[in-house]
Amino acid sequence: MALNTAPAVSRSPSDTPLRVAWVYDMDACRTPTGVTRHALAQLERLARRPDVSLSVVSGRINEPDGLAYWEGLDATPRRELPLSTRNALRWWRDVRPWPPMEWWSGPADWVYSPAEFYLPTRRAQRAVTSHDVLQNLQAGERARARLGRVFGEADLILSVSRFNTERLLEAFPGCEGRVAYVPNGAEDLYFEPATERERASVRADLGLPPTVPYLLSVANFQPRKNLERLVRAAARLPEVAAGELGLVLLGTGSDVEADRLRSAIAAAGPRALVRLPGYRQGKALRAVYAEATALVFPSLCESFGIPAVEAMAQGIPVALADSTALPEIGGEAGWYLEPESDESLTATLRALLDQSSERARRAALGRTIAEGFRWQAANDRLVAALLSAGSGASRSGTS
Repeated sequence: MALNTAPAVSRSPSDTPLRVAWVYDMDACRTPTGVTRHALAQLERLARRPDVSLSVVSGRINEPDGLAYWEGLDATPRRELPLSTRNALRWWRDVRPWPPMEWWSGPADWVYSPAEFYLPTRRAQRAVTSHDVLQNLQAGERARARLGRVFGEADLILSVSRFNTERLLEAFPGCEGRVAYVPNGAEDLYFEPATERERASVRADLGLPPTVPYLLSVANFQPRKNLERLVRAAARLPEVAAGELGLVLLGTGSDVEADRLRSAIAAAGPRALVRLPGYRQGKALRAVYAEATALVFPSLCESFGIPAVEAMAQGIPVALADSTALPEIGGEAGWYLEPESDESLTATLRALLDQSSERARRAALGRTIAEGFRWQAANDRLVAALLSAGSGASRSGTS
């Protein structure tokens, strides 16, 4: 496997800055999924680097959260396309790979998409981040063909985990030699303790009684996140069924997905305290982690798992699926469960709840493991990979 794990490389102030055009859909700010959190974390750090000259490109922005973020970029050079990102990607994919990105970004050494976007360029090299090859391949042959084109024409592919890289090279062996390991991370604020004032308001915000402990899930309501099974399995714990231990599912989803969860919650019984308060971000999310008994992440398909790092950084135990990338991220700090077994999920939670000294030991270990997944380190890896791959060759495309 070709997995670039070279240490970070930095330029001296006298060097010409690396010209990077960052391209993403700012409308995605309305739902802080892992891909969007990755995209914005890299953007913010690229914008602060003296060794990078950054320009930012998005399709037309309609969502208030995206517009607010866009305006907050201040002096960063940026350009909004005359059509939505989705329509621009369809045009480049189905009609014609023109006009090149440099028309909007200006001259660039690299056009970088923090997601799997196909972006035509004139001379700039292309870099993309691969987030979840396995999930995309499970979507069928059309998704495989789309990824094949994106990866096939990329000069550099940044992969968020070793698990994801293995799946990528199995499916697209022609990518050998063009893949670099750039993992996700957690924001610095999650490595700092939540204040007592922030923690004091958590249960009221979540709709829980003042002193009730709770298990926490941080995931959107996609079927692969396995939340219906989590509700069923947790409800088999006597303290959950009796309302003595809550279950909080932070996230959102379609009406269909939310209705399925509500049906599972109704079946848990009238006393069970299962809450669906929506998303939380920043300091509010940090306080929710800090007050939780444990994070439970039974995902059926995960190529990283940012909430696991955030929870470990806050010093709480993590119960994780024993498959895909989660054991790579949680290491010896995790309590592992078989994600397709209700019995395994319940038994793992029972063991975690009953072993207080082991819970504390693994939580302390988790803090150490989380330190290896900070966004600044990820950004250093990204820039090092661009510098290493950017040998000075340029594309000879159509202007």
